Amino acid sequence: MSRLKKILRWLIVAVCLFYLLRFFHNNWSTLKIAFTLKTSTIIYIITLQVISHLLISLRFRIILEKCSNRKIRFFYWFKLYILGRFLSTMISQAGNIYRSVHLKQDCGISYTQYIGSYTSFVWMDTFINFFIAAIAIAVRDPAYKLGQFFMWKMLLFLSLALLAFPITIELFFRKISFTNKRMKWMHSKLHEVLTASVNNIRDPLFMLKVILLGLAVFTRTCLSFYIYFSIFNIHATIPLLVVFCALSNISTFIVLTPGNLGIQELAYGFLAQTMGIGMAQGVLISMLARAFVTTYILALGAVFGGVDLFRKRNDYRTPSK
Repeated sequence: MSRLKKILRWLIVAVCLFYLLRFFHNNWSTLKIAFTLKTSTIIYIITLQVISHLLISLRFRIILEKCSNRKIRFFYWFKLYILGRFLSTMISQAGNIYRSVHLKQDCGISYTQYIGSYTSFVWMDTFINFFIAAIAIAVRDPAYKLGQFFMWKMLLFLSLALLAFPITIELFFRKISFTNKRMKWMHSKLHEVLTASVNNIRDPLFMLKVILLGLAVFTRTCLSFYIYFSIFNIHATIPLLVVFCALSNISTFIVLTPGNLGIQELAYGFLAQTMGIGMAQGVLISMLARAFVTTYILALGAVFGGVDLFRKRNDYRTPSK
């Protein structure tokens, strides 16, 4: 089964790369714009990348400390976070496995606690993005629509549904039980992950920190996309920016290929086409953003010892418990 998954994953990569190569061949004149970037534009983008990873790693650390009830040194965690991103750039999900192994060895954080923290991080990040985007559009341009939908209403509904989903599932898990030993173990682990996420909501100070950091990350992402849009001479309004930021972020959590290569490009292209920007522009923006993010992660990861770590990647296997 694992071999079949590996073959399927690389088949997806091959199909996506073939599509992208054909796409670039047909849109070379537009792509050439990316090779004429001003030095000031490059500096702005790199600065925003540094700020982004500092903020995201800080928010992840706060959630991890809350879910595990452990204190983690920031530089230790930041290095672990970057090295995880470094590995995931080349091997799908390797970063999360690497982090969970080290956190268990160095900090006594169980695999279940790490999974609960990561689940809570993704859940809160998506909820906050949708909620902020809904409020921004409702204030700036409540008539803004995507197809037949008023975007502020749609995003508000999605954010509230996301908020309610783990709470509902956690209540459901309280009501059910299993006699089978294996099913009972799986139920207890899943319930532990859900309980950690739900309990976080009850701490107002914790939620304030996470929401404020979420707002900072969202604002930084909007600024980055504003620069990317301007490179291709697209006038990006605030509603367009916040919708693109909120929806495009989903593609980073559903990882099917190393670095989600091809998947992210197609997702951005489809979203841009739906919003009236154009498929070509969406794909090109994704590729430009990927180039900057990947270069930054590979460079910083190499400084932190990522090359040697990659050579020893077989030391980090999927945890069994």
